[in-house]
This record gives sequence, C-alpha cells and structure tokens, in this order.
Amino acid sequence: MQMMDRITVSLDDGNSDWVQQQAGSSADAYVNDVLRRHQERKAAEAELRDLIQEGLDSGVEYRSPQQIMQDVRERLKRDGVQIKP
Repeated sequence: MQMMDRITVSLDDGNSDWVQQQAGSSADAYVNDVLRRHQERKAAEAELRDLIQEGLDSGVEYRSPQQIMQDVRERLKRDGVQIKP
C-alpha cells in the first residue's frame, strides 16, 4: 500500500458543502481524483502547447494538400511501400 502524506485544507462553507455532496462517503478519494484529473489536464495542455509551437516553428507550407499527398505517395512508392489508390 502506498504511503500517503496528510495535509489539512480549509474550505469555505460553499466549497465544503459542495465537496461533501460530490464525494459521498470519501472526501479524501474525491479530492485525490480531482487533483489527478487536474494534473492530467495540465499535462495535456502542455503537450498541446508544445505541438502548437512545433507547428509554428515548422514554417509555412506552400504546397496544396493535393500536392502534399502526391509527394507522400511518390515517397512511399520510392521506398517500396504498397499503397491503395
């Protein structure tokens, strides 16, 4: 079993009531779940920011989507990869 640190958090009345309503019997489990989901969201946001920056850093593409697909088909054919028409 994982060792857990214990911290005390004070909530105002409205938040305390809301957590109790959402949590049912285990406010600890509920708060841990909320924190886990928040961490996952922050990680996904960071990944998205990285991907956006990668796209911005890659420059402008002047070929049409059709030309890009044709170039991909030609490269695959050159590499011996069978593609469907």
